[in-house]
Amino acid sequence: MNVLLVHPNSGFLAVPQSAPLGLLSIATYLKQRGFRVRIYDRNVDKLPLKEVVQAFRPDAAGVSVVSMMHLRDGEAVSRRLRNDGIPVIWGGHMSSIVPEMILREGAADYIVRGEGEITFHELLQAIERKGDVAQVKGIAYKDASGTVRRTPEREFADLADLPIIDWSLIDPEKHFAPRIGCKKTMLLYSSKGCPARCAFCYNEGFHHHRCRRRPNEYVIAEIRELAEKHSLDGVYFADDMFGLDKEAMRDLCDRLRGLNIRWGCETRLGHMSRDDFQRMYDAGCRRIYFGVESGSPEMQVRIRKGINLETIGRDFVYCREIGISAHCGIVIGLPDETEAQLRDSVQLMLRLNPNSVQASPFLPTPGSQLWDELLDGGRLTPPQTLREWAGIVPHTGSIYVNFSNIPARDLRVVQSFFFWRGFLRKNSQTSTSRRGFALETIVNSLRHIFRQGFFNMVKYVCSSGKLFLTIAWYANAYPDIRRKYGLEAIEHANPSVKER
Repeated sequence: MNVLLVHPNSGFLAVPQSAPLGLLSIATYLKQRGFRVRIYDRNVDKLPLKEVVQAFRPDAAGVSVVSMMHLRDGEAVSRRLRNDGIPVIWGGHMSSIVPEMILREGAADYIVRGEGEITFHELLQAIERKGDVAQVKGIAYKDASGTVRRTPEREFADLADLPIIDWSLIDPEKHFAPRIGCKKTMLLYSSKGCPARCAFCYNEGFHHHRCRRRPNEYVIAEIRELAEKHSLDGVYFADDMFGLDKEAMRDLCDRLRGLNIRWGCETRLGHMSRDDFQRMYDAGCRRIYFGVESGSPEMQVRIRKGINLETIGRDFVYCREIGISAHCGIVIGLPDETEAQLRDSVQLMLRLNPNSVQASPFLPTPGSQLWDELLDGGRLTPPQTLREWAGIVPHTGSIYVNFSNIPARDLRVVQSFFFWRGFLRKNSQTSTSRRGFALETIVNSLRHIFRQGFFNMVKYVCSSGKLFLTIAWYANAYPDIRRKYGLEAIEHANPSVKER
């Protein structure tokens, strides 16, 4: 059976942010079980869909719709495939959120909810043998009467039972990007899920507060192959929470130490000791992202983040002393947040002085506690069609709906200020190497843009230029708003740690 796995074009980001890890894992799993698989990544593969179908002749197709950015292209590709009589199966986080809407609008024949490897395999077997798909756990489909049905949820797989990724299924070099001071960085993962109960996070509905770890030998095998065959020099672990299992984290660091790879990750404030940070640095860690979310004690309770605002400075001191670049994220415009609480967040960033701050406008996530609260309180009207979902693009910095008590303009100014400050700030390498690294980044971006064809190249340039000008305007045109939140005080602050 020939299976085409499609990664839709994001339609916004000029440079691919990652290889399609979920599709790669599914493709490897299927390949090991005798299926002939092709991954068609529309972010880097510019062959027309018609040519791909004619050459490969798929018997079924899977479309990975991870986020709202993939909806528009995913739907267009799916309709063309279905018109050719090819059964289409959607998977990914976004597909698990609104399976009924997808099926009713005719974008797909089946939905894989949650993890895809085992479910996708069983569904393909049922399709091939013309069996009863109702016996496959973890899917949604339309029955003979046109009614959308959900089968029972599938139990989580043991990640040790899923395969080491077969990199021969793609060209890894098309997915490398400059990060962490490296030219060829790939996103990988060592675990899935998170045990925390943050009220704004998708984890509650998707991973059910569970964290599952991959065997370290699998992770090392993938890194070693990429380094030896493709000169990989950097890794960013895209785990929801890196290093939850301290013993496993230390073992992974010991294994990484011999690979001469720089890497970064996201972890929880207050979780690591100084010795842990030192071990991570010795193993190549040069960048850590911490989700602070709010500097207000009241909002910390509201969002169930559960970090101690009085002691979190310790981790930044450790990183500064050891040489790890520390970065922060805050969520602005949380439900019922006040101007005073937003100022608390800004002032906390001033005290911590991380290498960068990502200030993200609050976007309610289906499956989260805050989504349910807003929905039950009549404050949220969710999108009613796939087109409406596709119109929400969080990376543009637009305010979807303002549920806070803060003017939307203030939120745009705060967000743009931190973007602008990070753009201007000299926070990595010396000026000479920094210019060289910036040039490398620009060259890689232009190479990708030119592969898009003239129309898409113009579209990317226009959208990027508009975003840049919008950020510059809001960051600089409202000094009174900046003063209200104390932003003037940190405008010229120097970073405390260089990425080395």
